[in-house]
Amino acid sequence: MKLHQLRAIVAICESGSIQEASRLLHISQPALSKSIKELESELGVPLLVRSNRGITATAYGEHLVRRARLVVEEVRRARDEIETLKGAMDGQVTIGVSPVTPSQQFASCIVSYRKRYPKVQLQIHELRPAKLLEGLREGQLDLALTSHPPSRSVEGFEWHELYAQPTTLAVRKGHPLSKARSLHELLDQEWLLPDALESSLAGRMFEEYGVTPPQRTLVCASVVLYAELAASTDAVSSWSRRVFDLPVVSGNLDMLSIAERVPGTDISLVCRPAELRTRETQILVDDIIYAFKHPNTLRSPLDNQP
Repeated sequence: MKLHQLRAIVAICESGSIQEASRLLHISQPALSKSIKELESELGVPLLVRSNRGITATAYGEHLVRRARLVVEEVRRARDEIETLKGAMDGQVTIGVSPVTPSQQFASCIVSYRKRYPKVQLQIHELRPAKLLEGLREGQLDLALTSHPPSRSVEGFEWHELYAQPTTLAVRKGHPLSKARSLHELLDQEWLLPDALESSLAGRMFEEYGVTPPQRTLVCASVVLYAELAASTDAVSSWSRRVFDLPVVSGNLDMLSIAERVPGTDISLVCRPAELRTRETQILVDDIIYAFKHPNTLRSPLDNQP
């Protein structure tokens, strides 16, 4: 099993096409097909299957691709580390964030880091919390800012709690229940939530106060569509205060002041173990932790290290 074969099967499965994978890897299609055939022959099982939807992995292929991604990413990181040891800071750091987690401190860290290390490629992907952990586990992300609560069941990662984020409930401007003072007044309304009720902050609130959850809920993971639905329907919506305070949101909604406390969210930085982090990633991790401990300072003392 060779590295170029693993790169080939990962590229084909991610693109769904030998033609596209050939373009991405700058390898001819016959050479790519040969690599896969040799790999299948070595393992003695079919790895790919053609269908109307393109090329997909077999059950054997799916298991191999999951491991192959890790191998390919580790090789990339190893090369980045060697270049760093040679004095270059021009690797890649891939960051995952959930829709509600970025903050001013995080944005300032990115801007400061880019100024100091302009050759480092930063890639930032917005994903749901569960997908962030999956990306870390599969080696597709180097670090993540997540609202997912730290869990002992999620092993192999370092967790750094950064800050607590308040949550609020809201309704559209002019809503007849905009002056509601109790959770019970809102139960007959439809609720708009970013996650399924049982895993949402609203669900925790109903459980905490022993209130039967509403019968009608609409789950929407798209931030833009979520805001449009909240402003154009009678649904009760749940918001992080950071997002709600944006004029584009608060200008269309009224915050509810009910007696019950809406649970907040603890935002954490999650990353791979130190021994698996590249120098570029380590510096950014240190920067982010420092920025949240010292919000009026952009740079970490570690910045001066070579």
